Amino acid sequence: MIKNPKDLKNKRITIMGLGLNQGGLGVARFLVKMGARVLVTDLRTEEELEPSLEKLRGFDIKYILGQHRKEDFINTDMVIQNPAVPHNSKYLEIAQNQGIPIETDLGLFFQLCPTKNIIAVAGTKGKSTVSRLIYHIFKEAQKDTILAGNIGISVLDILGQITPQTWLILEISTWQLEGIKDRKFIPQTGVLTNILPDHLDRYLNYKEYARSEKLIFKQQRLNDYLVVNYDNEETVKIKKETKLPIYWFSAKEKIELGCYLENDKLFFRSRKYRVPFAKISDLPLPGPHNLENILAASTVGFIHNIPGEIILKALKSFPGVPYRLEFIEEFKGIKFYNDTCATTPEATLAALKSFPEQTVILILGGKDKKLNYDNFAKAIGQNKKIKKIILLQHPAYDASLKIFSAMKKHLASEKIIQTSNLKVGVEIALQHAETNNLILLSPAAASFGMFKNEFDRGVQFNKIVKNLK
Repeated sequence: MIKNPKDLKNKRITIMGLGLNQGGLGVARFLVKMGARVLVTDLRTEEELEPSLEKLRGFDIKYILGQHRKEDFINTDMVIQNPAVPHNSKYLEIAQNQGIPIETDLGLFFQLCPTKNIIAVAGTKGKSTVSRLIYHIFKEAQKDTILAGNIGISVLDILGQITPQTWLILEISTWQLEGIKDRKFIPQTGVLTNILPDHLDRYLNYKEYARSEKLIFKQQRLNDYLVVNYDNEETVKIKKETKLPIYWFSAKEKIELGCYLENDKLFFRSRKYRVPFAKISDLPLPGPHNLENILAASTVGFIHNIPGEIILKALKSFPGVPYRLEFIEEFKGIKFYNDTCATTPEATLAALKSFPEQTVILILGGKDKKLNYDNFAKAIGQNKKIKKIILLQHPAYDASLKIFSAMKKHLASEKIIQTSNLKVGVEIALQHAETNNLILLSPAAASFGMFKNEFDRGVQFNKIVKNLK
């Protein structure tokens, strides 16, 4: 147990997995600053990790790259497990057998974090938008608030900014939840946006994945808050799985406690009163899924006594979230939207529901997470507003093969155009587009292989669109 950052001085610490996102970077920087003796080991090569290594230039770190060595998990005082590292790794098992403590950056953070005012947001889709909406609402209410977690900002990078009074809004993934399940993680407010099939390449089955998402509330106490989606068939089961009082949010039902939609108005209902606070026409974000996100974040605002007029003001001024159905540019009367973080078929279908009246050219494809694309292909085939499918192909893109195979049953072959290059894909989409059409990158699959991650995919798409002539 680390109670003070000074306890880390001269500790030998092995970081397993540097990666290309901020988690490995943040914990490496933090540990070096605290005086620890840091060794980073990653299966990727120096060339592959160059962007991350460049950001750590000047830090006193030893690197073992392109391999893991048994001795680095024995001759150490602690192992830090990157969230992407599987829990059944043989190297973690070696450390466990030697009695070496295994931590994550988040687990280390919670041992040192001075605030108990933690609002944690989990779920398959929508957690980034909900986290940022809550943050925006709390900032509008002039509360001392920090946003961190699974958003490209390491929690350890912002540790020094947190006081006992700070409200910490934390987006948290299942991998992170699993990494701290033995830490008695107790969010003062837990939010579960939804549970849909995802990451089945990492979990034995959907049931195991759903169980991991539900870790968000497993340690909560009766005086904590839990906010849950009433419209999702998996999360609605939670009312039978916990004795915690639940605040629900729903776009379909009049619920007894929480936020809901009725006759184009948004209401919050507590045990003592019901109050309208917004109209559908007030909301800046398109699509039914974003209505759910807004209801979730608003529920959190109300249960923390933020007035409805402040919540509405925050909703109206919310700028949106990069790479989540983000409008990029209009070129020759054709609008481009970047939804690169749609890595499941359900997320892409939700994006399409946001534009029910517009003709769409859809850019799809990527690496499979052992998801089923049959219903997805059927829905795409029934959508008369989809003009063309641009399907990205790559040797690693097994999801693209599954998508193509499923779509052939529901679409004429000439509607599907395959390409191994995103830039060429955008140019082909533009050739088939007409004024008032929409070109949408919403891949329905992971990005690895052609891109470093989904954010790299999004950055490249934006660059291609902005360079159109």
